[in-house]
Amino acid sequence: MSYADTVAKVSAMSVLSGSGVTKIKSFTIDGHTFNPNTLAMMASEIAYDYLHVTYSSSMNGKAIYNSTSNTLYLGFMYAGSLSRKALIVHEVTHAMFDFQAKSMDVGTSESLAYIAQCQYARANNESADPEDRLYSDDEAKDKVFEVGWELAGKLLGGGSLSGTDVSNMRNAV
Repeated sequence: MSYADTVAKVSAMSVLSGSGVTKIKSFTIDGHTFNPNTLAMMASEIAYDYLHVTYSSSMNGKAIYNSTSNTLYLGFMYAGSLSRKALIVHEVTHAMFDFQAKSMDVGTSESLAYIAQCQYARANNESADPEDRLYSDDEAKDKVFEVGWELAGKLLGGGSLSGTDVSNMRNAV
């Protein structure tokens, strides 16, 4: 394992076992429940190298989880920003359900991951302004963040997701 891979691995474990994850609320979509405590357990999967972490400079700040190789590819070594930490939460959410052998369609998988990502970012955002959210220059992807941010606020405020909420998220995805 290279130095860059080791740094990326430690960074991912730090995010997943950090206090920021404890602020996220559980929620269910299509019978699949996201539980933030499981993210902390995924840090152990990384530590024991069941979930591999690989740094790839060609990814330019992006991240992806590959279920075939159980590998989290990070386009950054350090998760120094809130958006990078939230991106790790997104990708590890995919890994979490994969490790649980949960079968679901792409819409459900991405909806779960984006809502978890937005919850992490919103709960750990030091700005009091709820409009200071995750965003993308890509209009379609920004719509996903807009809906995810709204639903994250609902969950963090003690609410639950309605059928309409889930439908809106799936449509945005």
